[in-house]
Amino acid sequence: MNGSVFDFSRFEKLKYMNIETYRRSGEGVATPVWFVESGGALFLLTRGDSGKVKRLRHNKSVMVAPCKMDGELTGEWMPGEASFVESEDAVEEIKSLFDEKYGTLSRLTHVFSRLQRKKRVFIKVIPEEEKKQ
Repeated sequence: MNGSVFDFSRFEKLKYMNIETYRRSGEGVATPVWFVESGGALFLLTRGDSGKVKRLRHNKSVMVAPCKMDGELTGEWMPGEASFVESEDAVEEIKSLFDEKYGTLSRLTHVFSRLQRKKRVFIKVIPEEEKKQ
């Protein structure tokens, strides 16, 4: 646990987490996503034109929870703060973590994104407990 209150073991061996982002009205929108954990943060990958990216540009606060593929929670919600990964070196490192965890499916998503010319965005989520350290 790296001396923190946040328990990353809740996410071990799971392929999905639910991330809740917030509309301007304050209404939460939960979405199941692939993720990887590295260095005390959770990382997810999404299309640059997705609703969650638009919502995060206005409000960086999120809630995350382990879940099944359909979004059914398998653990409790935990608060966090999201930011966009900008560094090319960090993007390549995170991309390799996704490839390691999700294998061929991850590599196929890279190919399809390039073919569709859709920009993809990596998002870093730092749990609230980690930010206070």
